[in-house]
Amino acid sequence: MPSPFFQISAGGKDITSKLAGGQISLTIKDGVGLDADTAQIEIDDMHGVIAPPKTGVELKIIAGYVDDRVNFGTFTVDEVTLSGWPQKISISAQSAKAKSALKEGRPKSYDKEDYPTFKDVFAEIAGRHGLTLSISPEIGSQELEYEAQAEEDDISFLTRIGKKLDASISIKEDRLIAAKKGTGTSVSGQPLPFIVVRRGHNLLTYSVSRKDKPKHKKVKATWYNRKKAKREEVTANASADGPDFLIRAPAQSKAEAQKQANSKANELKRAEAKASFSVEGNPHARAEAHVIASNIRSMVDGVWRSVTVTHNWTSGGPYTTSIECELPK
Repeated sequence: MPSPFFQISAGGKDITSKLAGGQISLTIKDGVGLDADTAQIEIDDMHGVIAPPKTGVELKIIAGYVDDRVNFGTFTVDEVTLSGWPQKISISAQSAKAKSALKEGRPKSYDKEDYPTFKDVFAEIAGRHGLTLSISPEIGSQELEYEAQAEEDDISFLTRIGKKLDASISIKEDRLIAAKKGTGTSVSGQPLPFIVVRRGHNLLTYSVSRKDKPKHKKVKATWYNRKKAKREEVTANASADGPDFLIRAPAQSKAEAQKQANSKANELKRAEAKASFSVEGNPHARAEAHVIASNIRSMVDGVWRSVTVTHNWTSGGPYTTSIECELPK
């Protein structure tokens, strides 16, 4: 039986033993989105003698098993809570070091002459915050018509653009990442390691819900054809039956309208079912990877898209991984 392991360092020094006066637990959440990656440390401070790290301190976390350690990255402490009784210390940390700067509102416009593709937009924002851009060709090569950032902060702007392009946007280890949703691949196009979930192998608990909600056969998006002086529409298939879903705001061009229709259709498909799995700890499990569920039962076995992966360690206790999923497309 592998032995769970985690190490917390600050300023290049291992501070795990200094924090572990009593029971200590560590939770790391890896998710999709710009606010998704967090670390939470809970410390049993029975005698009130443990000195927690100050806010703003960077914590490097290596965890997994004694013989299988993974660098989960650097997290910046943004909140420390002391409570009692019994006395406890709660430490919250975020992975995005540029988070505060990303939340500054700014007026900015992006036209196709200066920004021919969305990669050019992402590159400027990444450079503005000292981040390295990692973007999949499928997202970066899409041509831009015009985008306006009217006093939006960069996080809100990137989230909105990501939804339009059906892209997953995140910041991990000083990298701004933009990848196609639901493909189970990295920005380089290489498959992410599958997360295997199998009864009798590593599965602890599961829950799957198939939603009986109104389905839409097609998604319609409109654009104004200036040459013909009329509004035209494009469509994207979403389901086998149901009424059409209309995106009310018109797009700037036929290409933009098709992007919006495709993105919304994929979103509707993914929302038709949700799944959550709890398994024996898997330090290599990451959000956006495909989950392969097997030997469980019908309507559960198959391929899922991991949206949030949460790792939980407790000193002297087991290590578990919880995975929240939706359909790939």
